[in-house]
Amino acid sequence: MFGLKHLVTSKVENNSGKHIYVLHNRITMSEYIRIRALFTIEKDNVEQYKELMKEMSNMVETHEPTTLVYEVYFNEDGTKCMVHETYVDSTAVLAHNFSTASKTILPRIFKISKLVSLDVYGNPNSELKKLLKRFNSQIFTLYTGFDRKN
Repeated sequence: MFGLKHLVTSKVENNSGKHIYVLHNRITMSEYIRIRALFTIEKDNVEQYKELMKEMSNMVETHEPTTLVYEVYFNEDGTKCMVHETYVDSTAVLAHNFSTASKTILPRIFKISKLVSLDVYGNPNSELKKLLKRFNSQIFTLYTGFDRKN
């Protein structure tokens, strides 16, 4: 579980030559699980879908501290939605799946939209892989790269 044990400080020099201490994550990029979910929505349901996504995003932000990123994007006419999610690890994704938001709001989202694809980036544990099979998701494991935010 993400907590204080994952936070460290480092001493860096700022623009004026003074040293400051920066608090940051010790979790490596390879532990993150990133998800990209594509939905299609019928035109008649776009406004209702958008309201549900606001509700979902607010609940996730308030109650799921191990969800680092939860961003919702729409195409121009609102009939396609891309959701970008980043979690500290597989356990955080599983917690999201069993959360109040996923149990109460997500079923209403699925009633008025279609999940077209669910791409997963990272190294999910066996329990998460089992769950992801239900969504016919593709898993992409990290080969190389960096994240300047960490």
